[in-house]
Order: sequence, then C-alpha cells, then structure tokens
Amino acid sequence: MIRSRSVAVRWTAAALAVGLLAAGCGGHTEQPSSGPPVDSSDFVTDGTFATVIAQDAGNLHPLTTNYVATQIVDSYLYDSLLFFDPQTGKPKPYLAEKWSETPTSASFTLRKGITCSDGSAFTAETVADNINWIVDPKNQSPLRDSIIPSDARATADAAANTITVTVPQPKSFLLFDVGAQQLGCQDVVDHPTKYKTAALGTGLFQLTEVVPNDHYTLTRRDGYEWGPDGKTTSNTPGVPKTVTIKVIKNPSTVANLVLSGQLNMATVEGPDLARMKGLTSKSSPSMSGELSFNQMKGKPTADPTVRTALFQAVDWDAWTKVHTADQGSRAKTLSVLTPSPCQYDSIAGNLPGHDPAAAAAALDEAGWKKGSDGVRTKDGKQLALTVVFRNNSDSSSASAELLQTAWQKLGAKITLKGGDANFVLNETISSKDPGSWDVTPGLTLQSNLPNIFVPYVTGDGPPKGTNYSSIDNPEYAAAATKADRLAGDQSCAAWAEADASLIKDLNLVPISVTPTKIFFNGASSIYEPLTSMIPGPAVRVVAK
Repeated sequence: MIRSRSVAVRWTAAALAVGLLAAGCGGHTEQPSSGPPVDSSDFVTDGTFATVIAQDAGNLHPLTTNYVATQIVDSYLYDSLLFFDPQTGKPKPYLAEKWSETPTSASFTLRKGITCSDGSAFTAETVADNINWIVDPKNQSPLRDSIIPSDARATADAAANTITVTVPQPKSFLLFDVGAQQLGCQDVVDHPTKYKTAALGTGLFQLTEVVPNDHYTLTRRDGYEWGPDGKTTSNTPGVPKTVTIKVIKNPSTVANLVLSGQLNMATVEGPDLARMKGLTSKSSPSMSGELSFNQMKGKPTADPTVRTALFQAVDWDAWTKVHTADQGSRAKTLSVLTPSPCQYDSIAGNLPGHDPAAAAAALDEAGWKKGSDGVRTKDGKQLALTVVFRNNSDSSSASAELLQTAWQKLGAKITLKGGDANFVLNETISSKDPGSWDVTPGLTLQSNLPNIFVPYVTGDGPPKGTNYSSIDNPEYAAAATKADRLAGDQSCAAWAEADASLIKDLNLVPISVTPTKIFFNGASSIYEPLTSMIPGPAVRVVAK
C-alpha cells in the first residue's frame, strides 16, 4: 500500500495505493457502522487491547517514514496539532486549542500543560523544530513536499505558546497538512537515529517493547489530558492499559484471530468478510476501481477518440457490480479518503454514457477499420491493448474479463495481464518499459486532498518523472496551479474544476468505491475510521 507522493501513508493525509484502500472527500456515500451501539457502561477499566498491522513498522520516527504500518503504530505514540472530523473534514482541538489560517500561513496556539511521555514539556518551539526539520533537505524526510511544503518556514512565540507556519505563495490545505502531522518531542528532532525503534511523544501510550516482525507493546501513560476533541484522557473509561500491535501478514489468519477474540480490532477484506457476521464493524469508503490509460506518444490510448470509445463500450455500472462483488458503488470524485476538507462531485456530467454503437462509429470515422479477423487497424497498426489488472479475487478477475469482452466486441485485440498489487505496480508505475501497458483498472490513486494528484498527472513521464500515464492536459495543469494558490475552503471549488478537466479528457477516471470494514471483538471506537484506520486515542475496551 502506498500513500502520499512517496512510499506509504499518514493516517489523516494523502495516498497513492494499489487496489483497496479508503475513501472520502465530496460526494461519497457514508458507510454506516454495523452491530449494536456500545454502551459506555460496558467499558472495561485497565483492559488489554490487541490489533494488527500487515507488515513490520520498521523505522518508527514520525518525521522520517510514512509507511502505513508505521503510521498505525505512531498514532498511539505521537499526537498532532489538530484532529479532523472523519465525516466533515473540519478541524477540532488536539494539541492546539486555537488556530487560524490565511492564504500563506497557518497559526496554532498550544494548550497549556502538554508533556512528553518522559515528563518533559512539549513547547511551541518543539513544534516549529518538527516542521523545519521536515523541510530541511539534508534530513531527506519523505514528508517534505509530499505533506509539508519545501518552502514552508515555522516560527514559535514562546510567550504566547503559538506556532506560525508560512509559505511564500498561497498553498491549498496548509492548515490541514500541518495540523495533521504527527509530532515528536524535542529529543526526537535532535537525535532522530535514537527513535527508529524507540518513541518519545505526547501520545496516550508509550512504547515498552519492540520485537521486529512479531509485535509492539505499548502501555498507557499517566497525566494525559489532551486527547482529540477533548474526548480522551488517561482516566477515560475504556482506554486500555496495555496495547499489543501484532504483525500478521495472512488476512485469513487475521480474520480467525478477530473471530476468536485474540485480536480486538482488525481490517478484514475479500472472501473472509462472509465469516464476520455478528461482529460490530465501522466502515469507510475505498477506491476499488480506477481507470488509467497510457498516453505515451504513439500509444493508441494517447488518442482521446480511442479513450472515449473504450469508455463508451463498457457498462460501468454493471462493471462496478462485478468488480466489487455487488458491495460497492460508482465513484463520484478522485479524492475519496476521509477526512477531507472538500465536498464536491467531480464525475456528474463529465463522462460519456454507455453507447457501444457510438463508440464503434467514432472509431470508424477516426480511421480505425475492422479487418476480417474483427480487429481494428489504422495506418497498418492494430488496436492492440495490454490490460493490467489485479487478480487477487474472483470478482476482479471477472471484471477484467468483462472489459476484454466489451473491447474485443468493439474491435480491439486485448491481452490481459493479471497479478497481485506489487505486480500491478511493477507493470505500470515501476515498469522498466513505460510503454509495455495500455490500460489498467487495478492501480488506484487515492487521497483526501486533490492537490496530491498533481505530480502523477502532470510533468514528465517515466523515466524522468512520476506522470506514469504521460498525461498532457494543459487545462488541468493551469486549473491546478490556480487552485493551489487558494487556501482552505476557497480552493475546493477551484479543485473541482481542475478535477473535472482531468476526468472529461479521460486521463484518470475513478470508477468504483467499496467500503473498507474494521471489525471489533471486545473493543470499540469512539470515531469513524480515518483513512481506513482507527487512531490510538479512539480505542475503547469493552466487556465481551
């Protein structure tokens, strides 16, 4: 799983992912929690809690890594300035009790009395040092530019207990990006190598044991009074005394352990879902299908007429039912992760409808003529397409075959290449031959912030740049530049226009959204998932 502009994630920000992940932003359908509501009288005092990550967290330093597994562990250890409501994206208090923003700045006032897990004071100067450490190129933080702008500068006013982050030009979502960043205590900034397998944060828990590739043990600290939105302290009923985060790679094993109660919380997907009946769950929508066309010069799919015909030839509502095993719905936006500050539908009115006859006529007019074998050719070149897809489930394989059938009927020669998530990555974004593929529904770019897509759909294509589909859309580039110079809510309408231009040209098309479900046994959460994860302060142990 990949998020942000580099490998991995933060639990409240951006994402690039292959296959299932999480969803949000404007236009999505909220997925309700299942099971009976948990009464607070069921909360257990000083209970134990066990959850899971799919791979070892590796380097735990919050400023030097952004792997998904690391962000899960760090959400128990390190806090952020603000908490963003999973459903609305609106900021709420966390380490900061007040905040404000302008087009070129974000300011935060820390609440008083915040301490680190070793008892040392957590100050405004420490916050500023965190941000400036990320920005300093010598530290090679993956969060530089992917989360925190490289031209940002943080300053602190110790007397007022405030931090101000400024940028030379207006920047979309600066408050969101800075406010959601997990922050280390001063020694974490000053001596980063010490904290690859250790932790020193303001979080509710402190790290007590690390067994690589097996588990992490955390213990609740005393004196914690600043949980997100004021809802969690060290003495809050249901807050576990001990947390164990196990490393388990096999999804069926994870499902078994949740059912038996050996795990209290875990994400379960795919065929194991059918076994989870009777357990309470919380869901967040996930981009499960997204269409990318390779638009390198000389590729058939570089031609907008070909892209439009291919899109019109498929009944995407039917494809969504097949691809999601009738568990999903049509996507309405590119930005699908929660929480999101923007609420808009960038799909409505911007895509052609299902019309195979019009698709065939358009290809005829464009010079793509069917031969005796049923395959279209133009200028002696066949309409031959390699489709890369994920074959991790019967439904995704069936949906790929649906594409093959529709496009062969249209007159294309289709080669299907299926594999797991890493296979899709290696055949598309990381391919040694950028022209080896033509279409993929299996690579999903996902974010709760629309500006994260820019480097993947503009600029140089491979091998020089990250524009993996070699998209050339001047209208989008101009609209994105304009939108990125607006701040906060004002930028959302501008980003909606930018996204629309990308979708109209069939450069990158979100197709299907599927809920990602987190199941509970002997535990609950006071919040809905944030980018398909439950942060540490949300966890409550309940009587079984």
